[in-house]
Amino acid sequence: MRSQRLAAQFAAAILSLAGLAALCAVGGVRLGLMPFASGLTVMTASVWLGLVALAASLAWLFSALKRNKGDGKRPGMIALVGSLALLWTPLHTFYQGMTSPAIHDASTDPEDPPQFVALAKLRQPGMNAVAYDGQRQIRFRGETNTADYMLHTYYTDITMPSSKRARLQTTPAQMFWHAFEAAKRMGWTIVDFSEKDGRIEATDTSFWFGQPADIVIRVQPAGAIGARLDVRSQSRMGTRDYGSNIARLKHYLEAL
Repeated sequence: MRSQRLAAQFAAAILSLAGLAALCAVGGVRLGLMPFASGLTVMTASVWLGLVALAASLAWLFSALKRNKGDGKRPGMIALVGSLALLWTPLHTFYQGMTSPAIHDASTDPEDPPQFVALAKLRQPGMNAVAYDGQRQIRFRGETNTADYMLHTYYTDITMPSSKRARLQTTPAQMFWHAFEAAKRMGWTIVDFSEKDGRIEATDTSFWFGQPADIVIRVQPAGAIGARLDVRSQSRMGTRDYGSNIARLKHYLEAL
């Protein structure tokens, strides 16, 4: 049937446009040819094209199954599988954003978050301020309250006191180098560290757009023997991180 073949070819053609748009978005941002905001706009267009390709490929599949005919099988299957692959990451990121608070800065100690020193000097105009703004009002899970409240209420696994999270019978020096090695295992780039100050600063980048996030780890004495560790992760750009900073803290604590 001609319409079935046309649906498959149309889906494949739209998928090609969606893939090209995604490639331009990611490549443009990573190569410095366009700002991150523009890259997101182009990626959004790619997602819409991908949805059109998915709809057309599903129409082809429905027709093929109904008629038990394989007209347009090759472009139809390419469009179906390709559109699902293309849409998975952005739709998963969108889902994470809808199920995470609208923040760009997360800390295991919201009352006294670790402070950036070396990385603070790298901030340029237009980037987020390094100051922690835990009193910013956000809406999450049907209620409006401060970012601190949301972290304490919904992310107790990372904001609970260090003494409850792990009672480590170790010296601050031992904890410092343990934390240092864990940061390296995470694949982070160590920018600066001071055992004397109990501070480790590092950066991590997002997979697709390579957007940097700054991380600071603080190790302090806890009691007569023992050490307390806190970590903070902040996006340099954007007011919403789609859950990436909270996820980064969780993965690091697991690595410890």
